[in-house]
Amino acid sequence: MTAVEDVAELDDPDEAKAVLTAVVAALARCLPDTGREWLAGRLPSPEAGPVRDAGPANLESGTDVEAAVARRLRTTPERGRYLTQAVLTALTRTDPALAEELRGRLPRAVVETLRPAGESPRDAASHRPEVPTRLTDEEVARGLRHLTGWSGDRHGIERTVELPADRITPLVERVQREARAMNDHAHVEQVDGGVTFRLLTTREGVVTEPDLWLAERIDEVVAAVGSGGRPG
Repeated sequence: MTAVEDVAELDDPDEAKAVLTAVVAALARCLPDTGREWLAGRLPSPEAGPVRDAGPANLESGTDVEAAVARRLRTTPERGRYLTQAVLTALTRTDPALAEELRGRLPRAVVETLRPAGESPRDAASHRPEVPTRLTDEEVARGLRHLTGWSGDRHGIERTVELPADRITPLVERVQREARAMNDHAHVEQVDGGVTFRLLTTREGVVTEPDLWLAERIDEVVAAVGSGGRPG
């Protein structure tokens, strides 16, 4: 943990723990089940749990990894990349054999993208979360792959959820609370048999990283409040 604090230039041990957890969970999603068990067995117990419960193994590139880290930490992809690089560098310093074997197990596209660039995480151009990162159609499409039932492009994304009428109001109210907490806004339209959520950063006129973060939170709220819902 101390090595992560030093390399990533973090002042808060809790933040360093959150960064480490986010990175190892994202890397675990690049590995098959046997690889996850191997990694979990080599890590201290606090990090082993997130490795085993990381989610589907659907991250195929370093860009996918940094985006997953960014979403979990509510930061920008640039910041996600440098924090991921910092964790890998810290691991190399503290356990070179583990770091080397991990790189051998990860897809080459992940390893190549995440090679340290030599820039301090604090110097990443988009470190400031108040400046949202505008996304291209390709970046939006890549982000949507990790969400449930969403579609769209850089001009806007949406998801329609089918659910019982008595669950619509609790779902919408919870989504609106989440959006306010993230200083964001979700456009809501009630449709026959459900509700449609549309996301777009109005002041930018395009989809930005915070819109994908909110979409991920909406997925979590649907699962919790809407009994899972179904994509429309």
